[in-house]
Amino acid sequence: MTNEDAVEEFRKLLAITDDLLGPDGCAWDREQTVVSMRESVLEEACEVIEAIDEGNNTDVVEELGDLLYNVVFFCKLGEKEGRFNTVDTLRSIREKLIARHPHVFGGKKLEDMDAIIEQWEQIKSQEKSHRESLMDGIPKGLPALARAYKIAKKMERADYDFQAEEELFESEEELGKLLWIVVRQARRQEINPETALRKEMVNQEKAFRDWENTTGS
Repeated sequence: MTNEDAVEEFRKLLAITDDLLGPDGCAWDREQTVVSMRESVLEEACEVIEAIDEGNNTDVVEELGDLLYNVVFFCKLGEKEGRFNTVDTLRSIREKLIARHPHVFGGKKLEDMDAIIEQWEQIKSQEKSHRESLMDGIPKGLPALARAYKIAKKMERADYDFQAEEELFESEEELGKLLWIVVRQARRQEINPETALRKEMVNQEKAFRDWENTTGS
């Protein structure tokens, strides 16, 4: 399989999407909008993750195809609604990748992983110089646990002063068991863990933003 083969398959996928959204296409597809389809992106991404976790390559291929079609479908809906077009989307990610990898596409060479990550964060920061906090840009639509993980990562990179915490686990398996215990206890107490974590993140974000304002970070 060459890049040319992939481009040809992508062209065919674009054509099929046009047919589905055309006058003689699918009535359900024609009724969809960028807004009505927004939840499907998260659903399809979760199915990709599930297929990867199960180690079934056939399922991974199928779910990646579904996710890719979501992107294409969104692009075509954007064109239909006059919001943006497919070329804009492709150009945007291509230009972003080049800009964020000067050690590959520019004269600056980096091999050290920490240096690459630091450069990545600096470039992102420059791109979003209007941001008021490191918390800005973390999608609020993420599942609570995934969003909390990103928030904690941002805080750690800012050298935020966490209170000392007892080490409760040392492996992914131990963490999984611990989370399962928490969920079971939450169910018995009739507490929604997703909601509880989201509320705690509000408190943690506020404390971090106050810290940023105090330190000038």
